[in-house]
Amino acid sequence: MEIGIGNGEFISAFAGRHPEQNYLGFEVMKRIFDRAIRKVRTAGVKNAKIIHFDATFFVSLLEDGCVDNFFVNFPDPWPKKKHNKRRLLKTSFIEILTSKLKTGGSLYMATDQADYAEEIAENLKPVENLKSAYDTVFINELVDYHETKYYRKFSPELGVYFFRMIKQ
Repeated sequence: MEIGIGNGEFISAFAGRHPEQNYLGFEVMKRIFDRAIRKVRTAGVKNAKIIHFDATFFVSLLEDGCVDNFFVNFPDPWPKKKHNKRRLLKTSFIEILTSKLKTGGSLYMATDQADYAEEIAENLKPVENLKSAYDTVFINELVDYHETKYYRKFSPELGVYFFRMIKQ
């Protein structure tokens, strides 16, 4: 499940690489959703569906332990200090995502903002049953991951922070 599908490139690529798995993506912005739907249709993947809806609400309705993986790629960083409260990856939402993951499932997160990466790392501390797949909480390189538009655009300039947390 991808939260914030951007232009649909990531979900299309993963669905194409793994036709035996189903993918569900959410996008709240209509203009972005419209681009993503065209990308998924053009890719011709039948195992990817995208929904124009707020994932934070939808995810809360899911049964616990029913999702293999969550992908949150470059969520809006809300860089102004006064807007930080709008950031998606707060402890409360990470806890909801964790409860919906199957044991052994992964929560993948990526950002190009150093302060957001630090905030995510802090927000992960109180969450039980999640362990980093890496020796550190995040890494700064792409490992077995599709390069998205935002990765290509911002990683050379700002660097990138990848998290892969596994539910224990």
